[in-house]
Amino acid sequence: MSNIQTISELCAICEALVHIVEEQRKALAQHDALVLEDEIAKTRSRYTALLGAEEWPDDCQQQEE
Repeated sequence: MSNIQTISELCAICEALVHIVEEQRKALAQHDALVLEDEIAKTRSRYTALLGAEEWPDDCQQQEE
């Protein structure tokens, strides 16, 4: 596997993790049990600073709008 393929797969894994965290956040919000909101926001900022806001996974962008 080339370095590009490895990076691409790691990006796909990160995007899947973003989706998982967002779904868990929504489930917790239904029970007024929000946790780690600051950490989620900081990590989201790091992600978008590195890859750009346009690279945030599509399903998460649609859910926020």
